[in-house]
Order: sequence, then C-alpha cells, then structure tokens
Amino acid sequence: MRSLKARLVLILLALIVVAWLAAALVSYLFVSRVMVQQVDRQLAQYSDLVTYITRVFARQVDQGVPLSEPWLRGQFDTTHLTPIVIAAPAGEGMNPALNIWLDDRLVAVMADSPRFGPPGGEEGYSFDNAGRAGARWRILTRHDAVSELWIRVGIELEGARSATLRMLGEVMLPLWLVVLPITLGLLYFGVSRGLGPLKVLAGQIASRSPDLLEPVATTGVPEELRSLVASLNGLLRRLSQTLEGEQRFTANAAHELLTPLAAIKTEVQLCQMQLGDERGAAMLARIARRVDRATHTVEQLLTLARLDPDHRLPAADVPLRSLLARVLADTAHLADDRDLRVQFAGGDEVLVRGSEEALSIMLRNLLVNAFRYASEHSTVHIELHRSGGVQLVVRNDCKAFPPRLFERIGERFYRVPGSAGQGAGLGLSIAARIAELHDAVLAVGPQASGRGFSATVTFAGGDGEC
Repeated sequence: MRSLKARLVLILLALIVVAWLAAALVSYLFVSRVMVQQVDRQLAQYSDLVTYITRVFARQVDQGVPLSEPWLRGQFDTTHLTPIVIAAPAGEGMNPALNIWLDDRLVAVMADSPRFGPPGGEEGYSFDNAGRAGARWRILTRHDAVSELWIRVGIELEGARSATLRMLGEVMLPLWLVVLPITLGLLYFGVSRGLGPLKVLAGQIASRSPDLLEPVATTGVPEELRSLVASLNGLLRRLSQTLEGEQRFTANAAHELLTPLAAIKTEVQLCQMQLGDERGAAMLARIARRVDRATHTVEQLLTLARLDPDHRLPAADVPLRSLLARVLADTAHLADDRDLRVQFAGGDEVLVRGSEEALSIMLRNLLVNAFRYASEHSTVHIELHRSGGVQLVVRNDCKAFPPRLFERIGERFYRVPGSAGQGAGLGLSIAARIAELHDAVLAVGPQASGRGFSATVTFAGGDGEC
C-alpha cells in the first residue's frame, strides 16, 4: 500500500474491529451466564407457582372438597391414571415445560412438554437433553412436602440463547451501522493530524533549494522521526562531499588539460609553418583537428562543472533577441566555412528571466550544433517568437535518421553514429541543463517535413516583448 495514511487507518480500523469482535464474544459469554441466571429465576418462579397451586389442591382434599380428577395420595390408587395434560399458556417466547411426579409416576404434564424422567430423589438445577434431538433444557426439580409431589419445570436453552443473540444483535447493529463510520472518520482525522509533523518535515525538505545540502534541523521533530532525519542528514553530508569532490576534480582536471592542449596546438601550428611535405602537413592537420576536438571537450566539461551540482543562477531580465544576435555573430564563421545560409527573422525584443552567461552558453551550443551538422550549402532557420511563452526554434537540414535516435541525442557523450566534426556529445545535454535551470524545456526532433533537425526551447516564465 503506497499511502502511509491509508495503511495506518486500515491497521487501526482492523484492530478496532478485532477489539469489537472480542468485546462481542466476551459480552456473549457474559450474557449467556446472565441468561442462565435469569432462566433459573424464572424456573424458581414457575416452581413456586406450581407448588402453590398443588398446595391449594391438597387443602381442598383435606377439607373434604371433592376434585373432578382426584389423584392425591391416600384418596385413590394412581397406578391406573394417565398423566393430566395441562394446556400451555398462549403466546410467544420461552414457555416453560412442566412435569409433576408422585414418586416414580408422572401425574401431570404441560402440553408439548418433554418428559424429563423421574426426579431420582434429588432437588436442584440440572441440564437434560430431552425432547427433540439436540435440545438442551435447564431444569429445576423441587419436592413439596405438603402434597408429596415432585415438581420439575424446565426451559429450553436454545430458545433462550436465540433470544439472547437477537438481543445482542440489536445492541451491536447500531454500533456497526453508526459508530463504525464515525470511528473511521475520526481515525482518518486523527491519523492526518498525527502525520502532520511528517508533512511539515517533508515541506521543509521540499522547499530547500537544490544546492542547499546543509543538515535538516531537528528542532521540533518528533522522536520517531529523529532517526530518519539523522540518516537523511548523514546522506546529505556524504552527498555534499561527493558532489564537491566531483566538481573540484572535473574543474581541476579540465584546467590541467587545457594548458598542455594549448601547448600541443601551438607546436603543431609551428610544425605546419616549417614543414613543406604535403603528407606531413596532412598528418599535422589531422592532429590539429584532434587537439581542437579535445580542447572543445575540455571546455564543455568545464561548463558541466559549473552547472553541476544544482545551483541557483543569478536572475535578471535578459534581452534574448539581442543576446542571440551576438552569439550568432560569434559563431557565423562556422556557417561560412560550410557555405550555410542563416535565416533569422527580425522582431521586437523578448525578455526572459535568468542568467545571461548561462543563456549565452545554451544559445552557442544550439547554433554550433546546427552549423556543424547541417548539410553543406543548406539553410539554418532561427526563430524567436511567443507561443504560450517565449519560444526559440533552431532548424537545420541534415540527413534523416531513425526516430529512436532522437531519444538519446540529449544524453551526455552520445553522438549519432557517423557524425562528422569535433563534437563530444555534450552540447545538447548542456543546453538542456541550462534550459531546465531557467524553468524551460528543450525538445528535439525532426522538422515538420520529417527530415532535418529541430531544437525548440520553450520558456514558460518569459516576460514577453518590449
């Protein structure tokens, strides 16, 4: 699960549901115990009522009052009598069962009541499986010394248990239907408030500038997050040291390489002036081109060293059209060397917010790339206009290559197979990095006709024309 908040809510909700189920089980066990106690009280009441009625009959016999169905001891021989069937009370609920015994003879039974069997001479509460299969009864057995009758009353526990479960369900159902959604809402609110410090910490980290690798302050950070912040600070410290060392190494290495390369170029030029052999001159020319390419690569590495790691560029209003004209003037000789025509439409000045030095490097790399790889005697088109922001387009005619190569053109040190010239595969990656630092986007691809090459830089935050 990706959301920590949802994970915590579900875990807490599951724990609450489990706790509720446990509480319901405990409640059921407690209610079952209370149910048995209540059944015992009802049985005692039923037994008292039956005892009272039998004693009334006994007094009537003692006073000579005839009974329609005499069955008391001393009046008739009860061996030939069938049990008297007493009608059960009308109504629903836990109706009792009644057996009245005289010694080992059943003399009266309530309609639909099971026969529990002779009392066995013991009084008290007991359980009995009587009647239909699986029915369990709670029975109270009492002996009345006045009437000499054994009274056995019972209640089926299955019915009592069903009534108990129904009552428990009526109690728990509102909890599930009302309290559970409320609990879920309160859990979500509580977890959201509980994760507040984490959001604050994330906001503080997100608001830091990319070049700020100082440790995160631990003031006010909850105890559970201190280890995370400590690990993050350790990572920031190591990252700062690594980036600083990489930047320092790149800059030092590039500076150290430029000096011997310049010396090599000077020696080659001296040899070219003194050497009259055509084959030797051609070899020196190739060496000079390789030295130029190495010098260009080192200069690009120096540019990368200034751009990495992330840092804030000085911000100012830069007249992009004027800057583009100056860079074009500085690189026009590359177009003349290959007999290229440059089409740069005029227009009003366009301002963008950023660093003039960095933008100059970006424009130079785009123009040099266009001049260096354009087909000879072709035209390079440069456009600067507003279209949902300030947009710069540099297009040149060149041989077509598969669309999949456009996905890798912006990678560092990648060159299209078969490319000529002294490029190092860094120009467009540097241009893309500078565009990113100016909240702009560099997009490359073929021209509308499907041939050639087009590089488009879109500045979302341009101030517009002036």
